[in-house]
Amino acid sequence: MPLTEDDIRTMAALRDLFAEDDPQLANWLRARRPAHRMALLADTLGDGTVEEATEPEPEAVDEPEPEPVDDAPVVDVPDTEVPLGRDLHSGEPVSIPLAALRKHVAIFAGSGSGKTVLIRRLVEECALRGVSAIVLDPNNDLSRLGTAWPQKPEGWQRADDARAEEYLRTTEVTVWTPRRTSGRPLAFQPLPDFGSVVDDHDEFFEAVEAACSALEPQALITGKTQKATRARAVLREALQHYGRTDEPTLAGFVRLLADLPEDISDMAGARQIAEDLSQNLRAAMVNDPLFGGAGTPVDPGVLLTPSEGYRARVSVISMIGLPSDEQRQSFVNQLQMALFAWIKRHPAGDRPLGGLMVMDEAQNFAPARGFTACTRSTLALSSQARKYGLGLVFATQAPKGLNLNIPGNAAIQFYGLLNAPAQIETAREMARAKGGLVDDISRLRVGNFYVATEGEAFHRVVEPWCLSFHPSSPPSADEVLALAVQQ
Repeated sequence: MPLTEDDIRTMAALRDLFAEDDPQLANWLRARRPAHRMALLADTLGDGTVEEATEPEPEAVDEPEPEPVDDAPVVDVPDTEVPLGRDLHSGEPVSIPLAALRKHVAIFAGSGSGKTVLIRRLVEECALRGVSAIVLDPNNDLSRLGTAWPQKPEGWQRADDARAEEYLRTTEVTVWTPRRTSGRPLAFQPLPDFGSVVDDHDEFFEAVEAACSALEPQALITGKTQKATRARAVLREALQHYGRTDEPTLAGFVRLLADLPEDISDMAGARQIAEDLSQNLRAAMVNDPLFGGAGTPVDPGVLLTPSEGYRARVSVISMIGLPSDEQRQSFVNQLQMALFAWIKRHPAGDRPLGGLMVMDEAQNFAPARGFTACTRSTLALSSQARKYGLGLVFATQAPKGLNLNIPGNAAIQFYGLLNAPAQIETAREMARAKGGLVDDISRLRVGNFYVATEGEAFHRVVEPWCLSFHPSSPPSADEVLALAVQQ
């Protein structure tokens, strides 16, 4: 009789398990009895206890394969370390110092590998240790980081019951929705709070410089030409004047530039230069609703600071209001520039880790070829953020399409299931550069990863479930908006 697709998959999986020769395999086979579900054996042997063949079920999407570890003992990982999973062969926990995340994480894994569960668990474990995170969510599957499981999934470790309760109780999860006012919108307000620093010469000067840096790209001031140098000077003089007025706003500043008072600048042609800057900024406000638009001002200090009573904050930034790659890249660029400026003023100091930023689908923001609006700011963070205590997590299902500087700056690397031959070969080359072999990366089971840490041999680990609700399908845009309003 012909073999069903289920039978073929079962036999292939059993072949791989026997080849691995895991010491716990016999116990697992007795508990799960996978061969009893094969239609071929049922028809051939006539065992009435064997289940009938069924239609093949859809391939699991991003869910770890259930492991028979419901009663696994509680592993006491100190707060100074972050667990990465259990070693497949020894069953021992694999962990790294929390401070090691300063050297960044790269995750290479395709659809159905368990990549999203891995990302979520990393964020959750950091939150349990008081480390807040900014999480970019391009696919809607990270917006439920603050939602409890309505029913524990198969393979859930009972030892995680207490951790899940503690995480949800002590972590403030906020979903932000740029350009979607019915949710929790974000906007970039380039003018700082001048009023709070107007009496301090040094702080006022720093505020003017920060505003100049934010306004120059939108005012089309680039390079070091004579025209750019003069435009930059007029912009700075206008800000020094306008910052001392009552309740300065971007719209008010644009109006000032359109009719610049004579006493603000002694430069020849200053009024015409200011008028041109006014038109450029006005056009930027029309073309980019995030620039000076409605919403909470993008402030990394707000995104990374929990409210009173919480241990950590997880700010999930949903991309549902940014449908095109260009819009997303522009937003991420402005966010990363603001974050870079903020961490330099607020370094982690003696703390092992000051914060975490997660970028899923990283190949869309820092591609291997060409430059996007946010490539330079991404590379600047990846090379400089560690000394200020900010950890970065880059995840991609297309390692071939990712800028090579990203894995080059990531000391911790995960390799999960990949299917495309070109991506598989690229991942193998990256692993070899780290001193490891991942030849079976195309056959890895869901939730299985090779992990490379600094100075250690590769481990093959099994990831536990994430502590927050993660069904097989992501929420709709309307559900994301509802989560943003509720939280």
